[in-house]
Amino acid sequence: MQLSDLVGPTAPLLAQWPTKPLLWHNPPDAFDELITLPEIDVLIDAECLAMRNLVLIKDHKPVERHLFGTGEMPNRGAVRKHLDEGGTVSLRQLQTVKPSLSELQKAIQAETGCGVHVNAYITPAHNQGFTYHYDPYVTLIVQLHGRKTWAIHPPFFERPMKEYGNFLVRGFTDEQWHFLANTPPAESYTLAPGDVFWLPRGYAHSPYTEGEATSLHLTFALKERTLHWLAEQMTESLLDMAIQDPALRAEIVPAELTAGPQAAVKYARDYLIGSLLRMDLEQMSERGRTAALRPA
Repeated sequence: MQLSDLVGPTAPLLAQWPTKPLLWHNPPDAFDELITLPEIDVLIDAECLAMRNLVLIKDHKPVERHLFGTGEMPNRGAVRKHLDEGGTVSLRQLQTVKPSLSELQKAIQAETGCGVHVNAYITPAHNQGFTYHYDPYVTLIVQLHGRKTWAIHPPFFERPMKEYGNFLVRGFTDEQWHFLANTPPAESYTLAPGDVFWLPRGYAHSPYTEGEATSLHLTFALKERTLHWLAEQMTESLLDMAIQDPALRAEIVPAELTAGPQAAVKYARDYLIGSLLRMDLEQMSERGRTAALRPA
């Protein structure tokens, strides 16, 4: 399976990366080969899922891990009990568990250059996992079972990254929480089995189940490569070369360091500027391409 099996022809998407939500409809059984709810039930009831692959969600927040397991495996029956009581289960890094998801994850990374991981979310009918939050990457949602409505608002924070503007660190301000609590969603999308939903990074979203069936969806997290990421690759390349130069391995004498190393700072700055200007663009481009396609 390829990205095109999820979203149709990919050339327009790859040429003009979408910054607005998009929805595609497919037959209800279009993605049964990826994973099904009965398969996940077997994994849960046979106690095959390790703690590293599990996050339990209740009352819109993660359950503390010591409450449902110790060591590498959850307590017997704890995950099923959590679901029976209306909790949401998030299965993490499923590309390490199911070959079909591993193949699709690799195909999406090869085509887009994005880092990709795959999670699943199981939420019983009439329940909700997380309330409003946002992610620092594109979320490509594939609905497999049941129905789920995605209430969304445009980003409060422009182009968040894991390293900057991350919701887990930043959260919402009191004013933003008040807005979300008192303002109808700017857009709302109800997904049925076979639907695929593109949610750009930064969009505030609060998904909840619809109808009488348990909801199961996959989230393909597409961690976009940014200009900041490319600058990191370039800086790492410069430092890899610089450490081979004995002049850059020279010590800064303590008297200068403690008094204020202006001369050393100027030397290092000039060295880096010169190295940047001499950088081979073709070699650096290949380094960036290779880094983008490297498995996580």
